[in-house]
Order: sequence, then structure tokens, then C-alpha cells
Amino acid sequence: MAFSNNVINTHILFSAFPAWGHVRPFCILAARLVQENENTAVTMIIVPSFLKKAQAEISAEFRDSASENVRRRLRVLSSFKSDSEDPFVLMPPLIGSYGAVYQNLVQSKPISCSATGEMFDSVSPPNAVILDFFAYPLMLATRAISGHSVPIASWFSAHMATGIRFWGPEKFGGYGDINKKVEQEVIKTGATTKEVEEKLFDFVKNTKGDMVKIPGVPDMYDWEFFPQLYYRGLREGDAVFVTTSYTMEGETLEAVKSWFSDWKQEVYVVGPLLPAGYGVVKESDRGSTDTREFLERTLVKHGEKSVTLISFGTVFWPEAQDYIEEVLEAFIEKNCPFIICYASPFAKMSEDLIQRVKDSDIGLISKWIPQQYILNHKATGWFMTHGGQNSVMESLGSGIPMICWPFEADQPAAAAHLSLNLKVAFELIEVRTGDNGLKPLLRSGNTPKGTREAVGIEIRQVIESCRGEKGQELRKNALAFKDEFAKAWETDGSSRRDFRQFSLKYNLRLS
Repeated sequence: MAFSNNVINTHILFSAFPAWGHVRPFCILAARLVQENENTAVTMIIVPSFLKKAQAEISAEFRDSASENVRRRLRVLSSFKSDSEDPFVLMPPLIGSYGAVYQNLVQSKPISCSATGEMFDSVSPPNAVILDFFAYPLMLATRAISGHSVPIASWFSAHMATGIRFWGPEKFGGYGDINKKVEQEVIKTGATTKEVEEKLFDFVKNTKGDMVKIPGVPDMYDWEFFPQLYYRGLREGDAVFVTTSYTMEGETLEAVKSWFSDWKQEVYVVGPLLPAGYGVVKESDRGSTDTREFLERTLVKHGEKSVTLISFGTVFWPEAQDYIEEVLEAFIEKNCPFIICYASPFAKMSEDLIQRVKDSDIGLISKWIPQQYILNHKATGWFMTHGGQNSVMESLGSGIPMICWPFEADQPAAAAHLSLNLKVAFELIEVRTGDNGLKPLLRSGNTPKGTREAVGIEIRQVIESCRGEKGQELRKNALAFKDEFAKAWETDGSSRRDFRQFSLKYNLRLS
């Protein structure tokens, strides 16, 4: 079935940095848009390694209820070929190929997926573009082709406190207008923009122990954030979508809205973006029979809430191999069932460790697992996570409390917020490494010892706490979030209301 331009009156384009946590939430939003609006098409330009995962996520939202017409209006494709799973290898070809695909869409030409060869019919040009907040080069390419005639919304799929820290105003605990500081330093010194940016990044990395006060999270030393590179495109967009929720980050979001109002931008809070019926309707195991059989067997032998899922997402993995070995040995020693996923292309897992997990008979180890299925299974009780926004939302949407092992980016602030403010998680401290990681924490004064022995002592204490009164308190609090999350996309829910406001402002014909 071909589409004519008078059939599709709203066409939304999306693309993102090659991290699954950045892409997965939009899969849900895209499926809802085409299912609820018969004259809407959505085009997603993503990397080849995410194509099958995106289709599975979309199917989870459709739950076999979508017609062929609905499915055809959600077009998922890659603009290049690659067998790599490394996000830093995949980003350059995505940048290089995006412009040509966008140009064809603007001209209402048919397009195809470079990875699979699938053809997609011509539709009306995009009248809104949503780009991941790390995809600044794609924003430049979009502006070069369509100028300001097509609104661009930044897609922010991270804990918002860290967004404030690295890109927000100083009055809220941020670094301030880094673009302006770069421009001023270029004029003052005569150095190139690149030289000034590198110098400024060195300044960010060389922390001094300053206290950082960000609305909605515990006060932290600057070294607790594990600084990363900044992003320029937030200011140049027309609007911002954030995939968090008012329930989880209400105070922080008020500060974020104040910050963006200074830039004449609206902030639309559209999270959590979880499959319809998530936490209530049984999730699919997505063909992972090993996972299903392990959970069913463990449910019989160890009972409900006995399994801990251990996963650090598709990018992060502990640098200290002996730390992860110590953690797994503790779970085996405590007879605490677990599933561990090492999906990151940077993951290191020795054959000896893999064999020890298999021989333990209480552990399952895999390069890929159906995370939503596991989190919603009766046998699952805890989630050891890096604290990335995607994993946090899935965990709380399932009513599962967490054990946070933060690495960098938005994770340290999220771990502090989840453990101290929301009281839905334990935070591991002794697993920290590096110059910044081995400095004291403001909230406790504790300094990680940097030894495997300390990691072993801490994780065993946490396992016991999970089984005790403190664990029951965290579970009760996590279940309360599950109930609140379920309301966000109901007819009068906060997230549906915010997206409706966006569509009205930019004349998108959406219900």
C-alpha cells in the first residue's frame, strides 16, 4: 500500500546517538503516535545493530493489535551498513549518511534501509524532527537543508540533574554558558575554538572538591560527577523532550524548565515511555528460552523475588574485572540467584568466570537478555544497574528496587537521588575507581578504599540488607512508583498532556 501526500499530514523524523537507552523510549512513543493517529507517519533513522531490537520494542507496544496500515506508517531504517556494535564506531557513518536521507524525505522521495534493502514509500516531508541531545551534527545537517521551517526538538533521555550540571546555568549548579565562555576565550587569546574547548574540558576534568547544589538531588562534590564532554545543540533547538517523569524528578524539572525558559524553549516531559500495560500485562521472553527456563526453575526452588538481574546497559562495563568477579562470587556464596548480562562491546568476561557461573547452578550469564521480561517476572526481586535512565524507568515501572553501580554521565547523580531521596535503591560505593572515584563523598564523608576486599565486604552487606527490613522498605517505595508511572500516559496523564501541548504549538495534527 502506497501513501499519498494527502493521506499523511503529520510526519515526524527521529534519530539518535547509537546507545540503546537513547533509542528505546522513542520506539514506544513512535508506536503510540502511529497507532492513535491514522494520518501520521514516523521515520526512525538508527544504526544497523538496533534494527531488530527496535522492531521488537515496537511490537511490544503494539502487542499484536496494530493493523498493517499502522505498522507501515512506522518506518525504521538505517542509513548505512555496518556489523559493528561500538557506538563510537557507528556514530561517524550515521552523521555522514543522515543528510542524504533527510534530503530525500524533504523532497518526498521514497527511501530505503541501507542495511536490509527494505523500501519505504514516499510521504509528505517531515514537519517535526526529534534528535537525540548528543546528535548535534545531525541538527546542523537538518538546519542546512530545511532551515528553521521545520521545528527541531532535542531528545533528552537522561537523568535531568546531570543535564543541569554539564549544560545548565550556574545558578542551578551548572557550568553555565560554555559556548559563550569558549567564544570569549577565543577572542581574548586568539586560540582556535578546538584549542579552547580542549582546555576547557581539562578544566572540567580537574575537579577541586567544590560543592555542587542542584535542585532535587543531594549536594555532591564536583568530582562525584565523573565529567564528560558538553553538548552545544540543546540551545539551538526549538523544544526539548525529556523521558523522565514528574513523579521521579519533580523539583529538578522545575529548575530545568526555568533554565530553558531563558532560552525561549519549552520543556515537554513525556516519560516514562514503557510498553502499554507494562508491569501488568505479561511481557514476552522474545525467544530467550534459557532465560524463561532459568526463571521458572528458580521460582520453584528459591521462591518469588529471589533473583537479582545484573546489567549495565549496552555501553558501560566495570573496568576492574576483579570487582565483578568478587560480586558474582558473593552471590554464589550467599546462594542468591542472579542473571548477568554483558551486552557492552567493552565487556570483559573470562572463560573461567563464565564457567564458574554455569557451574554454580544459581546463575545465568548471557550477552543478551529480555530485560523487561525479567524485571516483570515473579522470580525477580532486585536489579543491579549502572543507573542509566532507561534501566531506572524500566525497574521502577516494574516495582523492582535497585542496587546502583554508577559509572559516569547521568548515573552518579541518579544513584544519589534514588538511594537518598527516593529510597528505592542501595548505592555501591566501594566499586568506584580512578582519581575522582576514590575521593570522599560529600553526603557521607566515606572514601572508597579501592580494593577487592572492600568490594566483597560491601556487596555481602547489601545482599543481606536486600533480604532484611531495609530491603522491604525499598521494595514498598518502588511499588509506589510503579502505580504512579502507570498513570502518566492515561487520557489525562501528565506525559500525554505535555505531548499534546507540543503538537498544538507546532500545528501537528495529533490527537
